[in-house]
Parts: sequence; structure tokens; C-alpha cells
Amino acid sequence: MEFLKRHCSTIVLIAIAASWIGISLGTNECPSCVVANVASKAFTSDTDSGAELSEPATKKVNWSTVDTDGQLVTSNDLDGKVSVLVYWATWCGGCKKEIPDLIALRDEFSPTDVAIIGLSFDEAHKDLDAYAKATGINYRLARITPSIIDTFGNADSIPTLMIIDQEGRIQFRHTGFVNKDTLTERVRSLLATSRIDRAFGS
Repeated sequence: MEFLKRHCSTIVLIAIAASWIGISLGTNECPSCVVANVASKAFTSDTDSGAELSEPATKKVNWSTVDTDGQLVTSNDLDGKVSVLVYWATWCGGCKKEIPDLIALRDEFSPTDVAIIGLSFDEAHKDLDAYAKATGINYRLARITPSIIDTFGNADSIPTLMIIDQEGRIQFRHTGFVNKDTLTERVRSLLATSRIDRAFGS
């Protein structure tokens, strides 16, 4: 109530302006909705004035698994790298189609800048290392773990591919085949953004 008393005249002016704007621009929003939106911005405290009003589109992710060499792999190990993570299986036709592009992607970028990991849904008895050697896979392979499912969710179908930025946030997720040109463009974009940030000390 004290807030309304102190800002009564301002709110009335906003209400009149909002109604006029709504009529002028042909908006379908009710005047009270327009007022609420405008007022929430007008009376945001100074400490919040620079804050984003919407939730970020990405989030920090945390997960772990063990690769086919028996080495533990965690999300923290990939900090500072662009990471391409792929849900796949040896029996999946679309996954087999995507493998040559992932091999080419591995050849194109340094492992110090870009990590590529195939996360397999295959049963435990399937020898992933032997499959990798037979098909020429040159990127890391590991099995799906509960922490991965908790982080990324399950896949409606495979392949499902995710690109993670250097801060560990999901920047791209796609179910189905993704060609190498698309992958290369997105990876290069994230690498370039990182270099610009470092150049300006961000």
C-alpha cells in the first residue's frame, strides 16, 4: 500500500500511456497487462537494473562416464573446450551414417580445443573398442551412465547430438543426422567467440 501511495500519480500516467499505446499499435494485450509489464521495468531496483529479465537459454552441465580405455571422463575435464557429445549405438543406421562426419570433425580440430565423445546405448557385452577399430572411429567412446541421463535427459531416438561450450553449457541439441558442415560451423563459432572474449579480457 505504501508503494501505491508513493507512486500513485506515476502509475496513473503509465496506465493512460499504456492504453493509448495499445490503441495506437493495435495490441491485443489488455491495458492492465501492458501496465504491469511497463511498471515492472519502471520500478526495478537499481541493483537489478542490469540483470537479464529472462532465464538463460543454456545451463552448466555436470556428468561423468568411463571411456573404452577405462579412463574416467567428467564434465570438468572438458572445461575450456568445445565438446561434441553424441548419443549413439552400433546397431543404429543413422548413427553409422554420422560416424564419417564425426571422424572428419576430429581430424579438423585439435583435441586441445574440441572434444568429441560418442555415448553408447549398446549392451555391456558389445566390444566398443573393437567396433571403433573396425570402423576407423578416432574420437572417444564411452557408455551412457545415470549421471548423463540426469544431465541431458533420455533420447527419443538416436543419434542425438549436443554441442557444449567452453563453460560447460549446452549450446546445441539435435536428434537425427547432423552433417559435418553444420557441425563445423557451430564449433568454429564457439571457438571464435572464446578467442574474442580472451582478446578483450572478458
